[in-house]
Amino acid sequence: EIFVLLNREVDLYRYSPGFPEFTVRICQRLRKYSKATKNGKYRAYSRGCIELCEKYSAEAVKARSKLNEAPKDIKRLEALKPSNAPSMNERYEASIAKEKRLEQASQPALSDAAKKRARSEAAMQKEERDDDEPKSQKSKKKKQKKEKVEVNQKDLENVGVLE
Repeated sequence: EIFVLLNREVDLYRYSPGFPEFTVRICQRLRKYSKATKNGKYRAYSRGCIELCEKYSAEAVKARSKLNEAPKDIKRLEALKPSNAPSMNERYEASIAKEKRLEQASQPALSDAAKKRARSEAAMQKEERDDDEPKSQKSKKKKQKKEKVEVNQKDLENVGVLE
């Protein structure tokens, strides 16, 4: 999951003038991780992320050389974005949609009877747990869940800031 998040982050900030400096530390850490890990799958993920960072960095350096101002003086986040490229928010939404499609595709297909059985088993287990807990713990759990929902709702409202 960390590699998916890194790739998403790299893709979102690829048109920023400071992107090469942003990716230097990411690449250093990924190279160190790649050398240290024994798992070939994770090594391949890290190398793929490194290659993506280097590719986008090279593009950013080329585009930066055409600018009249220094990267530190530019106020716009996506100053290097071509006019035909999608905005940061559109790229974010597309990556989330792609991840959801991939997640759904990786889920095994269940028959209607199996879905019904799973729902009924989950309901029975929930009733058993509720019967075992005292009332004070139930109210605490409800408050904790409510707080978590509020925090997540605030996070979701901040997604609109990415435009």
